Amino acid sequence: MGWLLFLIYFTVLIYVTLFTYNHYVYGKSLNLVLFDSIRLMWKSGDYWLIFKNVIGNVVLFFPLGFLPPLIHRFLSKWALMFFIGFGTSSIIEVLQYSYAHRIFDIDDILLNGFGTMVGLAVFKFCALIYRIIENNILKRKR
Repeated sequence: MGWLLFLIYFTVLIYVTLFTYNHYVYGKSLNLVLFDSIRLMWKSGDYWLIFKNVIGNVVLFFPLGFLPPLIHRFLSKWALMFFIGFGTSSIIEVLQYSYAHRIFDIDDILLNGFGTMVGLAVFKFCALIYRIIENNILKRKR
């Protein structure tokens, strides 16, 4: 079941990041200054734009931190998921810039990587709660 959910998620991720129409007129551009686009959005005062881009980038990569540990315990290591989250986001940004003629944004990599780590943290919290509940049930059976 974990594999199926991950496959569906990854398909949606690729579609959303590489094949959806870019509604903004920025075209192909590059942002290599950390927090520059976030600061620009904040100054715009457009809260929908801020929410969509900042929160959206975090939420978009949340499943990348949550689903792989469901597939295999090895994929619940912090360092590995850090590499997977930031690496996947970096590859997508390069592809967006090179082939989709969109923006390569270092802030997106930061937010996506953060979303992956939040997903892993939530997974680990859920796993902890599950183990506590499971141990309490086993104690009651004895």
